[in-house]
Amino acid sequence: MTDGNGNETGMLSPAKIAVQLLGFAIGLALLAWCIKGAIEKGGWDKLAHANPALVAAMLGCTLLSAFINGSTFWITAQALKPLRFRDMQWLNLVANMLNYAPIRLGALARVLYHLRVDRLGLLQIGGWFAFIGYALALGVGSCLLATLARDRIDWIWAVLVLGQMVLGGLLIRVFVGNRLLARYGQGVERILADRRALWGALGLRLVDLAAYSARMAIAMSILDIVLPNSHVIILALVALAASLIPFGRLGFREFCVYITAQRLSMLAPVVDSNMQQLALVESAGEALIFIPLGAVALLWYRRRWREGPGASAASQAEGE
Repeated sequence: MTDGNGNETGMLSPAKIAVQLLGFAIGLALLAWCIKGAIEKGGWDKLAHANPALVAAMLGCTLLSAFINGSTFWITAQALKPLRFRDMQWLNLVANMLNYAPIRLGALARVLYHLRVDRLGLLQIGGWFAFIGYALALGVGSCLLATLARDRIDWIWAVLVLGQMVLGGLLIRVFVGNRLLARYGQGVERILADRRALWGALGLRLVDLAAYSARMAIAMSILDIVLPNSHVIILALVALAASLIPFGRLGFREFCVYITAQRLSMLAPVVDSNMQQLALVESAGEALIFIPLGAVALLWYRRRWREGPGASAASQAEGE
């Protein structure tokens, strides 16, 4: 697979495509199983008579999450090369929409765009994305460990989360000045040295996790499911982690959320609740935003791709 300029990306091969298609088929089977169980369990009247304000709030949480993710890519990119904020938002929508395809194309679309339009190198993109992944893993891990240590969402829980995030931020700054990174990182070390990029990304990640948790809580409210706040956060973390499974976006996330919710429900008086329905509703709250908006954003992506190298610089010159 090339970027359109003859640069080999190496991100797709026949073997990788086969694995992706197999994963997509398994995901569809898991999704069909969740839908079948949700229908058999019944209780769809709760969804049919859902408060429109709650539905709007759930979709709003997805919009906030999309905005935060686009902002995270933008604020960290500035340490490498000035990129337009608006472009990062459009690109984020395209990438999320393409992750619903049989072959998960979100990451590939990002890489090809930055190679062709922004003229970044593969090592730069790889290091940049690795830092984004680190911020995500640190956020998820901090919230999970804090929840396991403190089964109550209060100021102590918040201190535990923030303490781990700060420690993780300080630890990664150890690599600032590393000779190998400075020599081969092609500027990636500037992200770690840039306090705005580092702490901005970590802070935005916490806001994103809050949006995930809020969407899960609203979905539960729509379906009249009551679980402790700590369990809501665990389910949100599971939804986020499962959405990153590289084999496909459909099915795996819903299955993981359902299984986790079912186990957690055994610790609370909601055993008869339709947890498969919860998994589907929460996931739909994301798909209903990313798929249509991502399809619209594809028009922007196509135009940028045709403009080719220098399009990003030209848009910067135009100003916001």
